[in-house]
Amino acid sequence: MGVSVSGLVGLIITSSILIAVPGPSIMLFIGQVIMKGRSHALRGVIGNAIGMLSIAILLSFGLGPLILKSDFALPAIRMLGAVALLLIGIGYLVASKAASPAATDRPAKRKSPLTAGVIVGITNPKALIMFGTIVPSFLSGNLASPTNVLIMYSMIPILLGIAIDSVWVVVAHSLSSRLFSNADSVRIVNRIGGGLIILMALMLAREAVSGFLSINRWPAPWA
Repeated sequence: MGVSVSGLVGLIITSSILIAVPGPSIMLFIGQVIMKGRSHALRGVIGNAIGMLSIAILLSFGLGPLILKSDFALPAIRMLGAVALLLIGIGYLVASKAASPAATDRPAKRKSPLTAGVIVGITNPKALIMFGTIVPSFLSGNLASPTNVLIMYSMIPILLGIAIDSVWVVVAHSLSSRLFSNADSVRIVNRIGGGLIILMALMLAREAVSGFLSINRWPAPWA
């Protein structure tokens, strides 16, 4: 199937960092813990995974044939992934204030936690970036069936998301929201995560440049 071990490891590391840094989904779950309790928030985690899976399948069937037809597609997607990661990392570093967990729970007041989670998963910009640029960036070349591999790779951030989001829910429940009501604590998490994301962006950009040079048969300067 052409699965790359280094690609899988890189995807696991990048996905873990992106998911662990608080975003719309995590803030929703923390808000649900504070307002409704742990079991309510865990149902939201499952809903979020369903929403993200829907996006992953749609994007996999769109990008798979493109990667198969064009030698330039994969390096181009890698470069887009690097740019997306760089912008996300910079955004976390320069963020002036953290989101309020309580404010993100508004959808759950009118909808079930599962439905609210699905909506957040589908509309979360991280999902489009993750499955549209970042996941394909870690594919190896010369794949016989890119669509199948994309779907398999997409399951990695989805399963990691369930695990990491559940940990956030348990931690938020245990701390009774003391940590997450402190803007300084969330800001520190954002800055650490932002720095790590920028590092991954630079590594991914290097892979993209190597891919472009290999197509044109030019040696990479660092080779």
